Amino acid sequence: MKVIAIDAGKHATKGLGASGEKTLFRTKSTQLTSSLDIEATGNSNKVIYEEDTYIIGDQGEQVDYSLEKNTLLHKLAIYTAAYRLGCKGEIAAVIGCPTNIYLSKDNRKAFQENIKEQPKKFVVDGKYQNIQFTRVLIMPESSGVVYTNKELFVGKRVGVIDLGGRNMNFGIYDNLIPQPSSMMTTNQGSMQIEAMIKRKFEAMYKRGLTSRDIEDIISNGGIKYQGKIEPESQKALSEIYKGYVQEVVADLKKEFPLDLMDIVVTGGTSLLVKEALKEVIPHVQTVEETQWTNVAGFLEIGKVKFK
Repeated sequence: MKVIAIDAGKHATKGLGASGEKTLFRTKSTQLTSSLDIEATGNSNKVIYEEDTYIIGDQGEQVDYSLEKNTLLHKLAIYTAAYRLGCKGEIAAVIGCPTNIYLSKDNRKAFQENIKEQPKKFVVDGKYQNIQFTRVLIMPESSGVVYTNKELFVGKRVGVIDLGGRNMNFGIYDNLIPQPSSMMTTNQGSMQIEAMIKRKFEAMYKRGLTSRDIEDIISNGGIKYQGKIEPESQKALSEIYKGYVQEVVADLKKEFPLDLMDIVVTGGTSLLVKEALKEVIPHVQTVEETQWTNVAGFLEIGKVKFK
């Protein structure tokens, strides 16, 4: 039975296979109709799920902004990731979910059962797929780093801040063991940064900005006007990143003594705010390939659990 791990985040879906397979694509979709029937291009797939057809991946246009994970979009992303990892027939998977979902037995079970419920019809890029999630283990999204960077956790009390696309997950690990009372999820992911950029830059430049404009501002490190990056926008972006980190840390300090424990930050959003993190939390530790940390940790769990 093939063992895989999937982290279907609000921004991107990551997948790893035990034999080294790897996939990454945006968690976005567009439902196709008789008047809108196109082929998938770029880092995307055309998927028929039951009787409906979707574009899944970078070419998609709809994003799920909710705190929920047990949604059609995420199920489509998880099944598409399994296809991309070369899965056929019965598979065993470790799948991540926000901490608040993981802590609820009922929510965790509902998510698990939804993934295991095989669609009557699943077609990718014109080919019928028979993918059966026979065994599914749900893990909290912030826990992966513990299994890929054990040297940071052995014999220590460590607070893990996982900055994702929609969510911020936090948990304290005492000598590798999670402390359930410390585990929490908020909506302070990169989408909050995007909202801050939109407010600030629309006021600065007196024009409306689309979500695609915001993505360009982030990737370019500022707003590009007539082919050149505006210096004022670079400064404004740095201030936004610092303000975001200060807000996250201030909220956590209301409940947890961050200054009295080691702090490890992971998740794709941490790459954006790396400098601000060092300024606001001087003792912070970041990890290599942080976007892959969770799913890599999940895979290590799967290799042990699904022997």
